[in-house]
Amino acid sequence: MKSHKNDIRYQAYRSQARNLSAELIREQPDLLREGIDPHQVRFEPINDEAIQASHLWGEETTLYPWEDVSSWRADDRKGFDLSLWYGPELCGLCYATPRKSSICIKIIILEGKPDRSHPLKGEVASLALLAIDYYARMIKCTEIEVQDPEPLVVPWYQELGFDFSEDGRLVIQVNA
Repeated sequence: MKSHKNDIRYQAYRSQARNLSAELIREQPDLLREGIDPHQVRFEPINDEAIQASHLWGEETTLYPWEDVSSWRADDRKGFDLSLWYGPELCGLCYATPRKSSICIKIIILEGKPDRSHPLKGEVASLALLAIDYYARMIKCTEIEVQDPEPLVVPWYQELGFDFSEDGRLVIQVNA
């Protein structure tokens, strides 16, 4: 019975983190690049609609198994899934989890739509990080780590405030 109660609690945290992220950018639209309407940005779970939309990303289609997220969620009650939309257009997907850690939540996969002209180009990682940060605080994690970052994207993460720890992990401290 306790497990079911915890599942509902984490489900509520995920939803609250997404909602708080949307509220923050509506209240502070300057957090977004000029020309982006904060009311068009949606923070949603990864559902069938998001997975179907990711299949429409074209020839450069996703390298990640987004279809597996529902089974990951079933096995990982603390996992955090996020789809980022601009109006009807899917612009990004992310999955993060603390696994068995009470200190660190890891960004397992984060992907923006490969189309260079989508409305949230250059914003996907910072928006995902915003939502992950809210969620991390709710589950009392103190750091966010990028698991196995592609070397080419490390500078992007560093621009967002990530840095390598002494043990070689790419991390950022969670905002208190």
